[in-house]
Amino acid sequence: MKLTCTARQSGQQLIVTVAGDVDLAIYPRLRTEAQTWADNGTDVVMDCSGVTFMDSMGIRVLIQLRRAITDAGHTLALVGPSQPVVRVLELAGIQDLFEQAARPQADDETTS
Repeated sequence: MKLTCTARQSGQQLIVTVAGDVDLAIYPRLRTEAQTWADNGTDVVMDCSGVTFMDSMGIRVLIQLRRAITDAGHTLALVGPSQPVVRVLELAGIQDLFEQAARPQADDETTS
């Protein structure tokens, strides 16, 4: 399944929605987008409920994104991680690195 990523500003949070396969084939694109999210200067809430597959490159992007965001004094939280995401995080033993958040309220402020 093709990867889709959207981002929208909601108050002091950037809401990112990722859906599809997160694997080696999309790593360069996702890494570039993740750097943009990290440079936003706000907390990031990532809805990964639509992720259908994740491999070690997905883990790599999540860890790099978390590091960049926390180094800037902000947080990264996951919303509704799909079973493939949960499984990979558990297998890697890093599920506790990622805060879980409630699904954010929709509003009119949008960025991509």
